[in-house]
Amino acid sequence: MFVSTAAITLPPSSFTAMHSHKHQDILLMRWALFSVTGIILIVVLYSVGVTPTWAQGLKEAMVPAPFLLGPEAPALSPGMGFLLCIALTLALVYDLLLIRGTFRKTAVLAAFLLLLACFTPVLGLWGVFFNPVPCLLSAGCAGILAILWPQPPPHSEPPPAHE
Repeated sequence: MFVSTAAITLPPSSFTAMHSHKHQDILLMRWALFSVTGIILIVVLYSVGVTPTWAQGLKEAMVPAPFLLGPEAPALSPGMGFLLCIALTLALVYDLLLIRGTFRKTAVLAAFLLLLACFTPVLGLWGVFFNPVPCLLSAGCAGILAILWPQPPPHSEPPPAHE
């Protein structure tokens, strides 16, 4: 009884606020879905043993000049790398969901992945090894999902209040 009385006394402007709240819930759901998909991808690849193999191959490729990265070079632990992948994936997907336009989203994703890939040679010059492959796969997969998922029209009508 109290709930129906409270719904009747709400002003009409509150229904538009509910629409924006519903839109925020949809964005939050998409953000979680795409980010978790990218994170699951790196967990599966790590558990299968693919990413440690790629890391070893990348470290061996950085031994010759100009990097001269030795076998005793410090590297990020798998746990720190995983936390970095989670943070980067969450940030990228959040930004992509807030950007309008497929071309803009694609440009942001490409720039993000390029900067992330360039992070390895820069740290290699300082004698520190960073494996960007899990982060590239996680952020790339989640970013592609965020770009390809259909967006609602920019000026869609709010649903009727009686539904």
